[in-house]
Amino acid sequence: MTVIARFEVIPVRDGSLSDDIAQAIEALDEFDVSYELTATDTVIEADDVDEVFDAVQAAHSTVESDRIVTSLEIDDYQSREQGADDRVESVASVLGREPKRDR
Repeated sequence: MTVIARFEVIPVRDGSLSDDIAQAIEALDEFDVSYELTATDTVIEADDVDEVFDAVQAAHSTVESDRIVTSLEIDDYQSREQGADDRVESVASVLGREPKRDR
């Protein structure tokens, strides 16, 4: 089984968030998950939901701010083994091209 999740950790304050996001991403390296940072969130994959919860909790805890908002969405498809890349490739197959366009 592959669990796919998307999450974001947002310290509520003024200024750049890049350092905080980098700390959260580095926290993921301590776990058996794969991840990809996007412009708006981070997508992670793990073998089970507990690993996702642990990794996201570590990412949340590593950010130092008086107020932190963390959002998490989990897709736990227990009867099917399909990773995030497989899902993107499936859509690309239907489109007949990469599902991406540069402006």
